[in-house]
Amino acid sequence: MSNTPARAPEPHEIQQHFELFLKHTNEGGWDWVDLDMPEQWWSPRFYELMGYRDQEIDSSLDTFQRLLHPDDAPQTMQALQSALDKLDHFESNFRLRVKGGAYRWFRGQANVLRNKAGQAIRMTGSLADIHERILLEAELEGTRLQAFRAREVKQSFLAMMSHEVRTPLSAILGFSEILLDTCPDADTRDVANTIHSNGQYLLDTLNDFLDLSQIEDGQFDLEIQDCCPLTVIENLQSLIARKAEQKGLFFEVNLVSPLPDSIKSNPIRLKQILLNLIGAAINDTSEGIIRLTIDKSMTARSSQQLIFTIHNPGTGLNTEAINQIFAGRQLADLTSPVYAGGLGLSLSLARHLVRLLGGDIALNHESDSGSTITFSINTGASCEIIPQQISFSERLHEHKSSRSGFGMLRKRCRIMLVEDGIYNQRLIHYLLTKAGGMVTLVENGQQAVDQLTSAQQVGDEINELFDLILMDIQMPVLDGYAATERIREMGFTNPIIALTANVMPGDREKCLQAGCDEYLTKPLDRKKLIQTINLLIKPIPKHMLQTR
Repeated sequence: MSNTPARAPEPHEIQQHFELFLKHTNEGGWDWVDLDMPEQWWSPRFYELMGYRDQEIDSSLDTFQRLLHPDDAPQTMQALQSALDKLDHFESNFRLRVKGGAYRWFRGQANVLRNKAGQAIRMTGSLADIHERILLEAELEGTRLQAFRAREVKQSFLAMMSHEVRTPLSAILGFSEILLDTCPDADTRDVANTIHSNGQYLLDTLNDFLDLSQIEDGQFDLEIQDCCPLTVIENLQSLIARKAEQKGLFFEVNLVSPLPDSIKSNPIRLKQILLNLIGAAINDTSEGIIRLTIDKSMTARSSQQLIFTIHNPGTGLNTEAINQIFAGRQLADLTSPVYAGGLGLSLSLARHLVRLLGGDIALNHESDSGSTITFSINTGASCEIIPQQISFSERLHEHKSSRSGFGMLRKRCRIMLVEDGIYNQRLIHYLLTKAGGMVTLVENGQQAVDQLTSAQQVGDEINELFDLILMDIQMPVLDGYAATERIREMGFTNPIIALTANVMPGDREKCLQAGCDEYLTKPLDRKKLIQTINLLIKPIPKHMLQTR
């Protein structure tokens, strides 16, 4: 290794290296040597970026300012002055008029050199062409904005459609249930059952569509909690058995091994998966037995799964097409005859929910013996199996026989019903009266506020006037949100329950924020309605019970 000291480069060699560097960089260089003078030095690449030959136009601050787009000039010159005054660094995006008259986007950067006294004496920087990047970013932003607006339109349409369908369905399902419970004539009950079944089908289809839309938008909230799988099956059995009986079919449940007493899952969504899949099997079957088999499978030392197998003797399910839905390889054409009767929608939702619960799903065709749909769900670690004191069939019989036509209020409470729909007025008034309530009906939020205001003006205590208020949300004159807020401001502290067809994400939170204690949706579940009221109303004081 030579110890000869390195030779200092000659001035012309430094100049050659500098020119070589400028030639191979994509950015243009500029140098403002004397800040007291407007003249600057621009590199050949600087001129080239603007479409000019080297030295074709004057290189000066005046030229630069003249070429700036009028909309960009103020902030660009302000940024330049700020760098000279205190910041030491200049960086800004701006448009310059290039040769031919068009404007292009550039990015300018520079650093300030100061003397020992801190005064700016020189500024050196670069110029980069960012026109294509800015156009691409603008295009992407436009696409994002368009997608955002499309999503807003979609959400508004879904909210409107859901509300408009749920409102009449509440009356259709409610009154058909009343006929089924009270009418002694078999033919009338058969007609009522047909109305109720088709109304329920329409509601289920609407719910599936809304759930699938929320999943695709990333807004689906799936809460994992402790739940009892046997309770889910019990709640499911009567619904499926009734649907199977309508087609002359039988429905059986077979437990291969004892079920865990508690698992980590979502009972509502597990029930929805089973309803959708067993419903598809029933639609495909004209005779025989629909069988649900449940087994417990260990997949790892730290986690377990439940395996559900639905067997039907029908042969009409399209194995290849449905497994494409289950695999998620294509979006089902829901208008295709393959997916008639809403099958594609319900199966696609079931597939999404199974995946969200940590499992998998597939359809197998068994030649002449029918088809089986098998799916699994994760159950969490260490699921303890507690022996059942009675058999599964006995539990199902006990669950079915314990159902009653109407729930009863635990006290004869006074209820204000705020509802503008005439048919829902009649339905809810009937159910509450039948349950032992005393109902006062008003048709919108303003009437509710006016009635309570009038009571206060004559000295009545509004908390003694009504034990509870059932509040519709979407009403004319004064909606439920504003009415609830005003009623709370008046000093009403008793429960207010929102009873509404608004079921989109955030609707529940809006109701609670307005001052409601609970939120129930239409079509109403009459059993849940009575249970909720019983949970919220104050118990009758003991001294009043003694005097009765």
